[in-house]
Amino acid sequence: MASQTFEDLFTKHGSASFDKQIYLDAMLGKCGWAFDLNSGVLAFRRPHAEDLQLNVQVLGTESEDSRTWLWGWANPSNIPAALLKSANELRAFGAADDVPELTTPELPITPEVNPQHIAMVACGVQRAGCFFRAPYPRGALYLLIKDPRYKRSVARPIPRIVRIFPAFLSRYPVHHPRAALLSYLQFYRLDVREEGRHIIATTKAAPRSLLGAGAPQQLVAEFDDQDRLIALR
Repeated sequence: MASQTFEDLFTKHGSASFDKQIYLDAMLGKCGWAFDLNSGVLAFRRPHAEDLQLNVQVLGTESEDSRTWLWGWANPSNIPAALLKSANELRAFGAADDVPELTTPELPITPEVNPQHIAMVACGVQRAGCFFRAPYPRGALYLLIKDPRYKRSVARPIPRIVRIFPAFLSRYPVHHPRAALLSYLQFYRLDVREEGRHIIATTKAAPRSLLGAGAPQQLVAEFDDQDRLIALR
């Protein structure tokens, strides 16, 4: 099996991870949060609901002063070993697939490799619910939410994809948007076929309403000769 580059991993996982973050932001709004490093619990204080407490993993930290990313397993601070399981698994994954961004202790922050991109790749590779950026003065701690108590439900994926995928491309330009869309559609387990410049995706089961089952939803994406997205409907 050919090795993957960091760019390949971002193309594969970026759009679904972006979707997960939009879901998290919509669910939490501007509620307060607190994190206990000893227990590994991230708590959100919601104004009209019970506090949400989630077990998390520590990915790493970003420094605004040095403009670097430091993996949690390389941090000299006393991070409990149990909270570094995911970061160590990513390091092992990177070593096996020759992805230096996942195995180098400290990385300079660039437009292509930065804390946001790293967390999005980690979220996809680890099949996490999402990640959370916990800011502190002149930096931030990145946490991976892998707790079954964090529930995410999308009843109508195709309208969501049509809305989110162009927003993802405008914010995170990728070299292979067609491949990115195919991975995103796979994330939602849609039936997909490719016909020349077109990708056609259909829901496996029609969404139900008070009037009964409706027609299956369908998405059609059109690309040009250079695999750039032309239309998505």
